[in-house]
Amino acid sequence: MNINTKIIYEGGKPEVINAIYILYRDMFAVFNPSKIDGGIIRLIQHEMPEELFFIRDGDIYAGDELGFIYGLLHISEHVLKIPPFWFWYDHVVSKVDTSVIDDFISKPKRVRFRGWFINDEILLSNWSPDNDPLTPWKMAYEALLRCGGNMVIPTTQVSRVHSDLAATYGLWLTHHHAEPLGADMFVRAYPDLEPSYDLYEDKFKQLWLDGIEHQRNHKVVWNIGFRGQGDLPFWGSSGSNKYDTDEKRGDLISGVLQYQYDLLKENVESPVCCTYIYGELTDLYKKGFLRIPEDVIKIWSDNGYGKMVSRRMDDHNPRTPALPESKDELSGIYYHVSFCDMQACSHITQIGNSLEFLTSELENAFDHGADDYVLVNCSNIRPHVAPLAMIAELWKGNHFCLESFCEVYYRDKSIATAFIDYAKAAVSFGAFEDEHAGDHFYNFGIRAIISSIMKNETSVSQMFWATGDVLITDQLHWFGGKCSEGVVNYHSFLEKHNRGFGRLFDTTILLYAKLHYHGYKGGALFVRGCMELFKENYINAFYCIGLAMDEFAFANGLLRNSEYGVWRGYHANECFADYKFTAYLLRVFMAFIRNFGDGPGYWDWQRELFYPAEDKGVRLQMNLHNRDTEEEMFRKMKESGYVV
Repeated sequence: MNINTKIIYEGGKPEVINAIYILYRDMFAVFNPSKIDGGIIRLIQHEMPEELFFIRDGDIYAGDELGFIYGLLHISEHVLKIPPFWFWYDHVVSKVDTSVIDDFISKPKRVRFRGWFINDEILLSNWSPDNDPLTPWKMAYEALLRCGGNMVIPTTQVSRVHSDLAATYGLWLTHHHAEPLGADMFVRAYPDLEPSYDLYEDKFKQLWLDGIEHQRNHKVVWNIGFRGQGDLPFWGSSGSNKYDTDEKRGDLISGVLQYQYDLLKENVESPVCCTYIYGELTDLYKKGFLRIPEDVIKIWSDNGYGKMVSRRMDDHNPRTPALPESKDELSGIYYHVSFCDMQACSHITQIGNSLEFLTSELENAFDHGADDYVLVNCSNIRPHVAPLAMIAELWKGNHFCLESFCEVYYRDKSIATAFIDYAKAAVSFGAFEDEHAGDHFYNFGIRAIISSIMKNETSVSQMFWATGDVLITDQLHWFGGKCSEGVVNYHSFLEKHNRGFGRLFDTTILLYAKLHYHGYKGGALFVRGCMELFKENYINAFYCIGLAMDEFAFANGLLRNSEYGVWRGYHANECFADYKFTAYLLRVFMAFIRNFGDGPGYWDWQRELFYPAEDKGVRLQMNLHNRDTEEEMFRKMKESGYVV
């Protein structure tokens, strides 16, 4: 095989033609120019099980589109040495003159339906590395196929453009648990109406039928279900008090499931159906209040932190085991390597739980029979490449080797130690093995506490999930202790690993550790400032909060300075953890504190801090210069070496 090799395909399937273009692209990237004939790769239709292929004498034999696609990508990876996450992890090809295509026989994957949910995709949706807004999705679908995946939820909300694009890559489509049958959400279609099934049953049913019509020409794993208008129970968004018991709630959901199932049977030939046993539905199902048609794949979910138990909803954390009770039923899992709970999760950084822990949870789920379907919340992909690569090996039935992963992408297998130490540094926020904090912990914690203090509340209700209903001072002590622990842990990590492993290392696992270090350091300074505020030491409080502001501004700078090449602008819309907004809100909090000690004239601090000693007591004129803004005053304090 060389740059002159021709690929012959007599079929007209656009999915296969797209994969041929990918292989040609890779050939031109890898091979040097040559005048030597490169021969022909033929794609030959052959009777065999779906998705499987074999290669003989350079030709690819398969029975369906995905079989040919996987065969072409096999040549890309194993002959041209292009790894699955080449785009997401900056792979640099090694130029060669020729390569040899060995014979190969593929084997069935361990999991029937395997895919990603590109969820909370705030970075991808505002980043265009080549001025094509679809490029991030093209690269995502290609990476998924290279990982052996075959199924995708293209975006958080239904998008015909993204669904159609995913279909051209040969992928099965499936749906968000809040968007059954891929239908538009009721509140989007009818923004002026109350989203009540009792009031507008016909409108809900028409939306479901429209969803079927829009996708009937694609391969679809149809999600049936009924939740609220977002990531919450339906009784939390309908405004009705009618469904006040588990039995009533289960009856309505069960009836909707049966209706959607029958609707599919009427309109789609041999539909594949699934339903999520997620959040509030876990309890309802375990209690026997949900009736699900027998041939529907039941999808169980982790809690957002990799543990196969029900997720925490606000302060409610029953941790109901989320695994099938029988291997005889069709079952699968919805699994998070990224999560957004506005409490303690990881979104912009790699999950704090170890890859070993995630592996054990997935293997246990498979052992319980949940291996018909695996959907992984991959979010913005780049921060989560390592766990995604690990899960890809598991769904193929292989063993994941962290050292091999680091050898492929970082060209140094010793970097595996950094991934292991990164998980060890994570701060525990609870008593359970999975309860390790991510980037939401200190960002959302600070913002919640500021909101409560400025409202003169005695307790922070949004912290009850962690501390219970205690006084705000007790909550601050708890939060400050966790932040101090984080400072120590990540400082130790940086002392050990902050050395020249190259740009990819610096902008992935090292970056995530630095973000946590500065986030926790900012959190500890913030708590100190709040304690000074409560003691009415307003200038000290002001200064500590300013120091905290600087930590979060610096963390945001780390994000933006990590951008290069195709990654320029990648973090511009980082609005979940949102280090930049935390820095802004801390600046606002500084103004709030200054009002207590310096208002209403706003000249006393300036006089006390910066006037010569002989002028401080002279009050013929209250101020001799323009008043400093909070930012200006803080900078002068810092430059003068102010000490709390």
